[in-house]
Amino acid sequence: MKIFGYKNISNLIMSTIIIIILSNTFFISLFYYYNQRVSLENTLTQLKHENITLQKHNLKNDIQSLVTMINYKYNNDIKLIQKEEKSIKKWIKMLPFDIEKNSYIFVYSLINKNGGDKFARMEINPNRTDLVGNFLSANYKDPNGFAFRKKFLDDINKSGESFVQYSYKKSDTKIINKISYFYYYEPLNWIIAKGIYLDDIQKDVNKEKKLLTSQIEKQIKQNLFFFLFFSIIAIIFAYIIGKKVQSIITQKDKSVKSKTKALANLNRTLDIKIKKAVEKNKEQEQILMQKSKFIAMGEMISLIAHQWRQPISELNAIILNIKLHYDLEKLTKTMLDKKTQEIENLLDYMSNTIDDFRTFFKPDKTKEKFYLIESCKRVTDITSSMLSEHQIMLIKNMDETISINNYQNEFEQVVLNIVTNAKDALLCDNIPNPQIKINLYKTDKIYLKICDNAHGISPKIIDKIFEPYFTTKEESDGTGIGLYMSKLIIEQNMGGELSVQSSKSGTCFIISFEV
Repeated sequence: MKIFGYKNISNLIMSTIIIIILSNTFFISLFYYYNQRVSLENTLTQLKHENITLQKHNLKNDIQSLVTMINYKYNNDIKLIQKEEKSIKKWIKMLPFDIEKNSYIFVYSLINKNGGDKFARMEINPNRTDLVGNFLSANYKDPNGFAFRKKFLDDINKSGESFVQYSYKKSDTKIINKISYFYYYEPLNWIIAKGIYLDDIQKDVNKEKKLLTSQIEKQIKQNLFFFLFFSIIAIIFAYIIGKKVQSIITQKDKSVKSKTKALANLNRTLDIKIKKAVEKNKEQEQILMQKSKFIAMGEMISLIAHQWRQPISELNAIILNIKLHYDLEKLTKTMLDKKTQEIENLLDYMSNTIDDFRTFFKPDKTKEKFYLIESCKRVTDITSSMLSEHQIMLIKNMDETISINNYQNEFEQVVLNIVTNAKDALLCDNIPNPQIKINLYKTDKIYLKICDNAHGISPKIIDKIFEPYFTTKEESDGTGIGLYMSKLIIEQNMGGELSVQSSKSGTCFIISFEV
């Protein structure tokens, strides 16, 4: 009997399918089990990291809340705070001591900012009452040889606060790794601190691990059951197919004809579906455009507020000055004319500001020749107050001769969006010397680079920043369509290209046009 003979074809097909199904079931189950275990370990690692980050945030928040309450209670009066030092100390001692997690507030009285053997005296420590009143050495090292007091003292001298991880004695006399937040409270020359032991954090993680492990094991068992169940169903199905394969072969022509007819019907309706999809995309694009304009209008209102803040203050000062001279009967006509002229000048400035912003949003209907340096200057002029308020330095290096024939207002809206995003990134990353650099030059193409010195965009998300509704900001601060619309304007409307380069030292958005 021939194994591959025509009469055995159904048995051969059936046996082959069953072997393939069983093999696939085995390897898929094995792969699934391995992936679930790896996923569990990754989840636990991430959970521990998130838990530590949360605890550090809570420690800092507790100390900052304590300081805020002290300042509020004594109306930020330093002399009164210093006078009431004993009362404050007594009040802090009455704060609850979390015995379960050994989380407590302890206080040093700073004696020598430079360190040394008697750099501070322990004022409050509910865990180590034996140290209260004693002088402490900055050179002291924990059981692992780490001089943690010197570390937090160095940080406090630089920034007034410090997070330090070190080993310390717990209430049960065990030496455990601990994370503490130290804050320098200048009115009392205190270092106020609070910490939490890592074994307490690990307990919470272990609880989550036990729960997750139980859930995953249950899920694995359920999935294995379904794998086996569907494998049996598939084997039965394969057996039926094997028995009926001959009839399937004979009906092949009929099936092909039926599918050909269905394909023909599909081709006839394909054009209609494509047209509907295109119309729907255009509709969505119009909605995004409208939303983008509203968002940009909000930015403009914010910028007008920045531009008007100074002249309003000056108007108020002039009015108060006129009133004072009038009350003192020293208001002369000459002085009144002078102050009136100053008021008129300020009102003209504010009126011109409104004109500038109205012109900025005038829609472009036709292309026109314009110099890129002038457009960039218009943007930097209306953002100057906003940047100055946050002490952001604007550095420009621009070729004055470069011009293009295109839509000027749309181009300026893109530049404004990029400059505003750069400002937000600098504030979010809390950069010490924030800068925005604008470079305009021409080589093989015309290039406009707008760069900041923030911490850059994560490589994980940089490919998504031009997608609609993708944002790294809080929900109330960003919509995720600004960069999407900017790319749409530059590349579809203006025939240019908008790209991004980013590293840990900053981000550059690059607008380029053909020469």
